[in-house]
Amino acid sequence: EERHGSGSKMPLVPSFRIKLEDQILQGLATVGKFDGKNPCLTCATSGGKIFVYDPYSRRDEQDTPKVRYLNINKNITAVASGRLDPNIGRDILLVGTNTDVMAYDVEENRDVFFKEVPDGVNAMVCGRVGTHNQQPLAVVGGSCNITGYDADGEERFWTVTGDNVRAMALADVTGDGSNELLVGSDDYEIRVFANDDAISEVTEAEKVVGLAHLSGSRFGYALENGTVGVYEGRKRKWRIKSKNRVTAFSAFDLTGDGRKEICVGWSNGKLEVRNQETGEVVYKDSFKSPISALLRADYRQDGGGDDMICCSLDGEVRGYKTQGALGGAGSLKDDEFMDENVKEETLVELNQKRQDLLAELKGYERNTRALYNAGVGGETETTGTIPKDTKVNSSLEMNPEEGCGEVLLSTNNDTVIKAAILFSEEVFDEEARFVYFPNPQRVAKVAIKPKKDSAADVAIKVLVSSRTSSTYHVFEVDFRLPRFCMYLPLKALPQVPASSVQVRIAERLVKIAKWIDDAFMLQTSREVDDYSEECGCHMVCLRDSKPLSIRAVNAGDDGCDVVVHCDDMDTCGEVIQDMTKALGLGNVECTADFPYDMERLRETLTRVDGYNALRSRLVTDVADASNTIKHLVIRAEDSRILKDWTTMKRMYGELRDLNRELIREHQKRVENHEALLAALREVNQTIQKAAKLRAGGPKTKMVAACRQAIKVNNVHALFKIIQLGADLAEQTAGFE
Repeated sequence: EERHGSGSKMPLVPSFRIKLEDQILQGLATVGKFDGKNPCLTCATSGGKIFVYDPYSRRDEQDTPKVRYLNINKNITAVASGRLDPNIGRDILLVGTNTDVMAYDVEENRDVFFKEVPDGVNAMVCGRVGTHNQQPLAVVGGSCNITGYDADGEERFWTVTGDNVRAMALADVTGDGSNELLVGSDDYEIRVFANDDAISEVTEAEKVVGLAHLSGSRFGYALENGTVGVYEGRKRKWRIKSKNRVTAFSAFDLTGDGRKEICVGWSNGKLEVRNQETGEVVYKDSFKSPISALLRADYRQDGGGDDMICCSLDGEVRGYKTQGALGGAGSLKDDEFMDENVKEETLVELNQKRQDLLAELKGYERNTRALYNAGVGGETETTGTIPKDTKVNSSLEMNPEEGCGEVLLSTNNDTVIKAAILFSEEVFDEEARFVYFPNPQRVAKVAIKPKKDSAADVAIKVLVSSRTSSTYHVFEVDFRLPRFCMYLPLKALPQVPASSVQVRIAERLVKIAKWIDDAFMLQTSREVDDYSEECGCHMVCLRDSKPLSIRAVNAGDDGCDVVVHCDDMDTCGEVIQDMTKALGLGNVECTADFPYDMERLRETLTRVDGYNALRSRLVTDVADASNTIKHLVIRAEDSRILKDWTTMKRMYGELRDLNRELIREHQKRVENHEALLAALREVNQTIQKAAKLRAGGPKTKMVAACRQAIKVNNVHALFKIIQLGADLAEQTAGFE
């Protein structure tokens, strides 16, 4: 495990412990006041069941057991709770599965609402969202979309994301008094939604599995590869990576300083509490099984405030209060609470530091002996020293033959580069790359090929020495990789792409040319002034060989018309978003023409209709088979009572055959559902790509209009909205 910081790591002191008989599945736990007063721990367990552990129920009441079970009989994928209906004064339990979401009133033992969700449910939160804060919503994250339902089960909120939603959190990030929605998804993106609009996006190196708000625009995140860290807006403050998997993630003030700490549960059963400023571990604990959930609630209601509740897979539950308030490990001497495991870990760390210092000392001694043997005027090749003014320079070049970019490293004298280590999560799958040069020269090249168009920081350690020396000097170089670094400029395109997007922006041609230079490492602005009529560039992507053309035409007092030609809608969206951000544009509407994407969307929608029709038929067939089963069971039992063994055997034989048929039908339903899910994901991703062609109000309106068109199955209107935007599509097609 990579460690961040060297402060003391004190063991946590639990304020209470509970050992339950049932397993607690990962991420499927919540605490709700279902009677309006007493908090109950509610968790999903094996067999499609949910148990409600109520420590306040009286043991002598036989009709109110301490643990109650709810049989969902489906694969449970998300669990949450909250005051969905403030009028009833108690929390509602929310349960999500692969096909639906249910709001359940535990106190009255009844469904509040039940909604089919073809996209599935991956994550849920309950609360007020943006200007929808007049009423709480059950916010459901599915396959490339997010939907909010009110207490009546009516859809009040809908937007799209780039991939499956894995983590969500509600918080006032902008300080405007309304909650924004933080969303982490499988496309490595962390987005912040204000109402239906994504106001901020951060690209990470892996799937996002956990989000926790800290304060203001600061939030913590966790990735599938074991990375956890903190962002302040779009700027990362710190991160660490573990060989273990993050299984629970939250934020809680355990030190009592008024600032939340990052709380992480790991697959090896370790619980860590890290300082939000530095990432230093301040508290730790361990369980015998993986951590399943980290929750927050005033569980004991003892007047001491909220507890942080940690649940493990084997049913062990521990509660922690602010450690200073308990007079716990944070306020007493280390050896009063350090058990043997903690002492052993501390000794291992100190021994490792000792070995590192000894190795460093031996290196100094070896260099000192070499200098002494060579004398004061010893040659560079003998002593391993290099000139004091040695520097390492870096630059970027394109290599069309290899289809990649190359980072050029060079020294400013006769020293040579023998090896280089490059670190970047965004560029390398393995996060780091070591390159050894068998024939070292002054100039070295390292091939890079980012998978996505996103700016990235590359930390480079360059090993420099004289040509014959075995002693290396390490130079650290920070290199900024531009967002569109994988595009090679061309004088002209062999064929202009058939797809394009056109926007009019209120900006001068000179500024647009300057943006093109900064984004694509060109020199377009040299030939552009305030009197120029147009500017532009032609490029080809080294990643997939797709051409890209950008042309800006002066439109006088109205600004400029910018046309982007590319057969990849996603690439066009990235270009428009980068231009919008760089030029500080607000509302941007466009005219989009993507014939290939629209044809694929038409085919996908046709498949969706087919899958829905097949699903309806399969449901009908199962209902008919269920009636037949009832009839056969009754006849078989009647035959048994009458001792008509021949008829009874025949009835049970027919039941066996029908059961086999039902199993086959179930497999068909599973396959049809998976195909439907994939098709709906394609539809949502197309809408999300089309939304990135716009900015501000037009973007939000387009997403809402697309949702309405899909609801009423108006394919023609959907295509018009993607092409022209919501306002113009309504004017030209009369869409409502």
